[in-house]
Amino acid sequence: MVNQSDVEFGVMLSATSNDYGIADADLPGVFRETARTLENNDFDVVVAGDHIAYPDEIPTDYEFSKSGEPPFTSETSVYEVFQVLSHLAAVTDDLALGTNVVAAPYRHPITLTKHVLTLESLSNGRADLGVAPGWLSTEFDALGVPFDERGSRTDEFLEVFSRACSEGKFAYDGRHVSFDEIGFYPAPDRDIPVWIGGHSGATFRRVAEYGTGWSTLWDSPDEVESARERIMNAWTDYNRSGDPEIAVLRPVNVGGDSNHLLSGSPDDIIEDVEAYVDAGVTRIIVDFFTTDVDEQHEQIEAVGDDVIPSF
Repeated sequence: MVNQSDVEFGVMLSATSNDYGIADADLPGVFRETARTLENNDFDVVVAGDHIAYPDEIPTDYEFSKSGEPPFTSETSVYEVFQVLSHLAAVTDDLALGTNVVAAPYRHPITLTKHVLTLESLSNGRADLGVAPGWLSTEFDALGVPFDERGSRTDEFLEVFSRACSEGKFAYDGRHVSFDEIGFYPAPDRDIPVWIGGHSGATFRRVAEYGTGWSTLWDSPDEVESARERIMNAWTDYNRSGDPEIAVLRPVNVGGDSNHLLSGSPDDIIEDVEAYVDAGVTRIIVDFFTTDVDEQHEQIEAVGDDVIPSF
């Protein structure tokens, strides 16, 4: 049995940006009910993705669907991630509240830092920041942010955020933004976890330079183990102590086809989680094959009853 301290469990609140066929007026209740269900079933964190506005033109190379077509259109309701997480802070007590992941270039670094620090204060220290450069080029166009600058803008945000948390106030002169000395308050009382998303060499460098750990989607234990070797090389280059955290998001299906990872009997899923832990994973984020909210909650309860107690 794996030690409980080695792995956390979370859920992706994907209804914040996917078309679930639920009336907009009912979605806030779904968010609240899901968060309470997670807390009642011993989950550690809820995370949500980040989009601001879906354009009509969406590239058909979405890697997480067989057709390449994303599960949204320009008419899909999309909720601002920090407002959703702040809303959930008021109806939960212990659940960590995370972005998985926020597209750093979408917002000015001062604005994005303020969002995170506000969530941290409103939740009494439960903010959990996942960051990546973003991928939807036409959304960048709509926001007036050059797509080819997304990497350098992500780096600039991470530098500003790190300094804001450690210094409180400072002046900054960067490639994309510059400002005279300003204060970043409320100040956090702890190191806010920072998860870096992506697979590039720059991603693994960011993990080592700024991150608590790495967040990925769908990777197998073997793929995680290979990536962890690259992360550790960068971790050593930056003289980091300890070990990086690693989060993997995958759909779960308790009672489903055991030919897929995290699908099958509870024992099958426990065995898969153990393989992930052996590869270096410290957090499993559960997504779903179904968009039916009741069925999702049944899966949450099944994982809480039959999987989490083994860890």
